Amino acid sequence: MTNKIFQLICLSIMACGFCACNDELEALPGQSKVDGNVIVDQASAIVALNGVYYTYAQCGTDNYDVKSTRCCNFYETYPADFAGTAVYYQGPYLFETHNGQALAQYSDFFWTPQYGTVNAANAFIRQMADADDRWFVGDKKKELLGEAHAMRALADWNLLVFFGYSWDTSSPYGIINRTEQSTMLSLPCPRISVKESYEQILSDLDYAIENAPATNDNYYVSKWMAKGLKARVLMQRGEGSDYQDAAALCADIINNGPYALEENVMDVFHAKGLGSSEVIFGIMPKDNQTDVYEAYFYRGEPQFNPSEPLLALFEGDPRKEQMFFDFTTMGYYWGENGDLVTYETVSTAICKHLVPGVMQANTIEESQYQMRLTEIYLLRAEALARLGNIAEAGELLKTVLSHAGIEDFTAVDAATTQEAMLQQIFNENMRNLSFECGLEHSIILRFPESITLQFNPAYSNKMYNVMGIPSDEFKYNYELKESDQNPGFTID
Repeated sequence: MTNKIFQLICLSIMACGFCACNDELEALPGQSKVDGNVIVDQASAIVALNGVYYTYAQCGTDNYDVKSTRCCNFYETYPADFAGTAVYYQGPYLFETHNGQALAQYSDFFWTPQYGTVNAANAFIRQMADADDRWFVGDKKKELLGEAHAMRALADWNLLVFFGYSWDTSSPYGIINRTEQSTMLSLPCPRISVKESYEQILSDLDYAIENAPATNDNYYVSKWMAKGLKARVLMQRGEGSDYQDAAALCADIINNGPYALEENVMDVFHAKGLGSSEVIFGIMPKDNQTDVYEAYFYRGEPQFNPSEPLLALFEGDPRKEQMFFDFTTMGYYWGENGDLVTYETVSTAICKHLVPGVMQANTIEESQYQMRLTEIYLLRAEALARLGNIAEAGELLKTVLSHAGIEDFTAVDAATTQEAMLQQIFNENMRNLSFECGLEHSIILRFPESITLQFNPAYSNKMYNVMGIPSDEFKYNYELKESDQNPGFTID
């Protein structure tokens, strides 16, 4: 198979259309196979770019053979379980104990889709290099490339925080830096350091900030999304002028972006979805899909329960009854005398993305939230607190809390030291951003251990705060050495 035919097949599959697209964008235009190129004009370029979004959304079919984004587990429940905001209903079975065996078992589920997005973005960028500028109206070519660079950065970012030592820029355990389309001839690629990983991600984001469209539907990339992601990345790295730069980016989004906080933050999830004014970037679902419903509530029972440390943060919080409810399960068994004995068990269900108390699949909001304005407020508050501006950080935090129905700001006003203010900001991060695109994990890695280990002591063993590189990567990528595997993990 020639390299050119291989590219065509990959891009044809990739370009089948992102699940949020209109019907006319879900099929290649008729002239798409001319000269073996998928991208032959602006319309086909848009279709091909949709394939990048398609891979990130992990489109497929759900348990009812309904077209679905299938990404709820990997952007919500599993990362929450890993961070300790959620607990699997059968006990510490998945990630919450940070057990190396469990992490190795599921690593490929996190690894493959993200590198699928990277590869789709690389293929798109490669094809666009040969695309004639005359095919595009105005700055459309640059804008589409800006979106692709941002999506590659987002996937690389997810890989860095779940597989790399993102907290240590001196570490060699960064990402496998794929910037070219992977084919049979070019699959091998070395692992780069954490420092180099940050540089690659930020380079892509700077390109996106310069070139991505200023306005776009919020299930596509905009300059504002790229700025928000850059602020997220800078806060995680936390070196040099990173906090100042992140604070400035957040201020720009807050003051100049086309977004506004909801009067009641829970309206995002229970009423407005991607129509909310505060959603910067999300994933639009297919019609009638049940991915979120199945992930949280399957076969009549909650699949994940909120952890005790998370529930403790909601004491006295009006969001508690909107995010959780007690669910009673009826059961029975035969007694020693042959009598039928019935019993009830009560567990707490998570309903942040569900209609509280109404557990029917056709009532569920299936949108996925990758970035909201609330996060931007919290990032700026954290940056200012780390820079010593405690008072302004507190005001930003109170703004977020007021949109969650909080009226008593005693705890925030009493936080007059950096550590105390960071504690309050951490608490609200856990409350407000839990069960959204895996943010809890990166937040825990970023905040001081004096705060995070009180919430989840499992993070004390840093070796298992990441997953191991899947063994198959070592089979097919001969650039990798055995020493490239994360400490504590083996190569089967």
